[in-house]
Amino acid sequence: MKRITVFICLTLCLSATVLRAQDNIYTDRPTQTTASAVVPVGAFQIETGFFLLEYTGPGFFSPNDKFQYFSINNTLLRYGISDRIELRLSQELSKVRQVMDGATVFSTRLTVAPTMIGAKFKLVKDNPNFPDMSLVTSFGGGIFEETGTGLQSDIRLALDAPLGGNLTLSSNLGVGLSNGFDNASPLYTLVVGYGVNDKLGVFIESYGSFPEGGTSNHAMDAGLTYLVNSSLQLDVYGGTGISSNSANLLLGFGLSKRFLR
Repeated sequence: MKRITVFICLTLCLSATVLRAQDNIYTDRPTQTTASAVVPVGAFQIETGFFLLEYTGPGFFSPNDKFQYFSINNTLLRYGISDRIELRLSQELSKVRQVMDGATVFSTRLTVAPTMIGAKFKLVKDNPNFPDMSLVTSFGGGIFEETGTGLQSDIRLALDAPLGGNLTLSSNLGVGLSNGFDNASPLYTLVVGYGVNDKLGVFIESYGSFPEGGTSNHAMDAGLTYLVNSSLQLDVYGGTGISSNSANLLLGFGLSKRFLR
């Protein structure tokens, strides 16, 4: 409860997606929230980075035991085919490790995560009566390596709205599916962002899911984005779980680069 109270207070005071000029790059990372904006027609954009998830606590034999998930290279490729539609492809290399009493007892080789292919469709843009809104769809599975999870899908509605000044509010509502349509996990994200200046932005975010037949999972993160130039952005972020089954630690960093035709 204390974590949730602190998060709510910070959310009211801080940020989520950085406000940028129209001709600057806008990205779907580093937040869990996908922005409603699509990349310009003919633009190709690479968004890539690293993150670590670490689990500790009552589920382990001792306080020093850890389970770690390393995303070595999680990459999203985006290409604008019209002013309202972009194509998307995401891929990830990952490995897991278990540490007991300071010693590694289990470590996997690098694994290719399910390849996801999809699109983003702009539904509402610059309407004074509604937030900017897009439908984001992704479908995929073990194309490069068998994952045992069958067809995976992610379908969400992405919303963005200004709060006044340099504050923005963004949210996603959707569902993740695995094994075709057998296992559904409704999901949500909520992020508030603040543009400190033309280069630097800060954000704070809450997100979670409700797996079918499982325990809900809730977490929060916060971080910084830095606009090196109009087509290159750097980011760094960290977070923690709110629910008991969430990762105790999240750390990550990355970059995004846009190429115009």
